[in-house]
Amino acid sequence: MIDIPEEPGRSEESEEHNTNNKNTEQNELSPDAKQSPDVKPPSDARIPSKSINIWDEMALVSAVIAKHRRLLDAYRSEFEALDPRVSELEGQSGEERGERNKINERVAELKDKRQILYHQAKQLRIEMFDLINASQSARKHEQEMTRLQKDIEALDWKLQTTVMGIRKEREIVEKIKKLSKRVDEINEIRSGDGTDTADETIKRMSAEIGTMIEDADKCHNEIVSIADQSQEHHVSFVGYAEQLKEVRGRHIWLKNRIDSHVAAVDYWEDGQRAMTAEGAGGDHSD
Repeated sequence: MIDIPEEPGRSEESEEHNTNNKNTEQNELSPDAKQSPDVKPPSDARIPSKSINIWDEMALVSAVIAKHRRLLDAYRSEFEALDPRVSELEGQSGEERGERNKINERVAELKDKRQILYHQAKQLRIEMFDLINASQSARKHEQEMTRLQKDIEALDWKLQTTVMGIRKEREIVEKIKKLSKRVDEINEIRSGDGTDTADETIKRMSAEIGTMIEDADKCHNEIVSIADQSQEHHVSFVGYAEQLKEVRGRHIWLKNRIDSHVAAVDYWEDGQRAMTAEGAGGDHSD
């Protein structure tokens, strides 16, 4: 309970004056009068009332509720202004991340397909060289063909087992194509007489290898074309994510403060209703 406020106009000096007067009056009374049990208090004496204290507390609770509502309005106003910006940044960053991931998935798919094509070409090339080396007409080109086979296999191995950039990979593929072209030229020269029955098979294998390499090149070119797009989307995503990071902290703080003040208003309003009910009950009992 809180203290009842002083009456308007009363001061510490007037109270002291009244006390002195009361003492003087008591000194002037006879001893019998001082001891008389019939002496009654003045009729204007103030008796504290329970209902007065309740309504004084009610005023304070109302002030507390008003303070929480004032802060609640201010925080809600800022939150409502900030919330659309947060939603916008979340949407933009999510969209850029999605586009980046979609491109990266496509790049991974193309790389897998390209590696499969390289591997298939390598295996078919081994079979082709076996046929070439078994041909009687290849004897006079044996040394050059052996060197070409060795160089191509070394490049194939490096291509499939070494992590490298797009430019370096392109260089290796171009070397393989150049060496393969020389292999085809030698096959054309040695099969000119048409006496070797394996020549047509070798030509077919060479054509299949060429198709595989061209398909791998298409995968490579698409990777190159979309890699820059992936980087652009990634840069945009990072930019939006940084902006979102700057405003999200304030956004979360405001949300927490709003929840806190809503809970406080509910608490004090419940107390206010309880005091109202208590005051009403006290009035009826009087």
